[in-house]
Amino acid sequence: MSRPVSDRALLVLLAALTALGPVATNLYLPALPAVRDHFSASVAEVQTTFSISLVTFALGMLLWGPWSDRYGRRPAVLGGLAILMAGAAVSFVAQNLGWLVTGRGIQAFGTATGIIVARAIVSDRYPAQRMVKVLATLTMVSVLGHALAPAVGGYLTAGFGWRSVFAALVLATACLALAVWLYLPESSVRTGAPPRAVEMLATAGRLLRMPLFVGCVAQTAIIFSTFLVFISLAPYVMVSALGRPSTEYGMYFVLIAAGYFLGNWSVSRFMGRREPQRVVAAGVILQSVGTLAALGFVALGLFHPLWIFLPMSLVSFGQGLALPNVTATAVSLAPQQAGVASSAVGFLQQIFGALCVQGMGIFPTDTPFPMLIFCAAICIVGVVILRVVPPAETGQPLDTK
Repeated sequence: MSRPVSDRALLVLLAALTALGPVATNLYLPALPAVRDHFSASVAEVQTTFSISLVTFALGMLLWGPWSDRYGRRPAVLGGLAILMAGAAVSFVAQNLGWLVTGRGIQAFGTATGIIVARAIVSDRYPAQRMVKVLATLTMVSVLGHALAPAVGGYLTAGFGWRSVFAALVLATACLALAVWLYLPESSVRTGAPPRAVEMLATAGRLLRMPLFVGCVAQTAIIFSTFLVFISLAPYVMVSALGRPSTEYGMYFVLIAAGYFLGNWSVSRFMGRREPQRVVAAGVILQSVGTLAALGFVALGLFHPLWIFLPMSLVSFGQGLALPNVTATAVSLAPQQAGVASSAVGFLQQIFGALCVQGMGIFPTDTPFPMLIFCAAICIVGVVILRVVPPAETGQPLDTK
C-alpha cells in the first residue's frame, strides 16, 4: 500500500514518470558522436542504438497499457523501472556495439511504462476535457527534465565518458522507483484475469477503423518523427557540419524544450477559451512554418546553430499545442480500455519514428540539409492530413462491449 499523497504531489510524480523515456533518450543523445568514435562505427550503425530503443519502446507501449489494465498501474510501473535499470546496467558494461544496442533496447522497453501508465492513471481520475489540461500540465512539469538532460548528458560525456550516462540513469531510476513504491496509489480495478490478446486486437482494430482515431495517430506520428529525427541527427550536425563541441547541443536544446513548454502552457491556460480543432490546426501549421524557416535560413547560408534552433523552437511550440489535444482525443475514444487506446497510439507513433530515424541515418550529417528537408516535408504532410481529418473535433467514444 502506498502512503497518502496530495493531488499536486501525485501530478509531480506522474510528470516524472511521463518524462522518464524522453529524459533517458535526451541524456544519451550528446554521447552519440563519442559512441561512434569509441566503436569506430558509422552514423547509420550508431543510429541503431537509438532506433532499436524506439522499436522496443513501441513494443512496451503496446504491452504495458493492457497489462496495467489487468494487473494494476503500480505493478506495471515498478516492473518497468526494474527493467529500465537492468538495460542501463547492460549498456554501461557493453564491450561492443551489439551489446550496447541490446542494453538500449531493454532499457527502452522499461521506460515505456512511464508515459503509458501515467496517461492511463490520468484517464482513471479525470474526464476527457480535464484530461487535456492535466496532460499539458504533466508535460510542463516534466519539460524541465527534457531541457536539462542533454546538457547533463553532454557534460557527463565530456567529463567522464559516455558510460557515465548510463550510471546516472541507474541512480535516477532507483530514486524514482522508491518514490513510486512509497507514494503512487493504485487507480485501476484489477480483474486478475490474464491479458486477452484477441480482445485487445479487436479493440485496436475497431479504433483503427475510426477516421478520427487514424487522424490522431497520423498527427502524433508526424510530430514524433519530426522531433526524433531532429534530436538524433542534430548532435552529429553540430559537430560535423557546424564545427561545434557536443556539449553545445544541450545548451541549444533548451530552446526546443522552452518552445514545447510554452505550447503546453498555452493549452493549460487557454484551452477552455478555444475549440480543440483550432488549437490543433494552429500547432500543425506552426510546426510547418518553423521547419520551412529553418530550411530557408540554411539555404541562405546562415549556418550558426541559432538559425536552426530558433525556428525549431517554433516547431516545438506548435507541437506543444497539438500533441495534448490529439492524444487526449485518441485515448478518450475508448474510455473503458484507455490502456489499449494509449498503447495503440504510442506503438504506432514510435514505430513510424523508428523507421524515419533509421532511414535518415544513411544520409550525410556534414550538412544540415537532409535533416531539415525531411522535417519540412513531413510537417507539410501533417497540414494536408489536417485538411482531410481534423483530429481534434469531438468524436463518439468506442463501444467496447
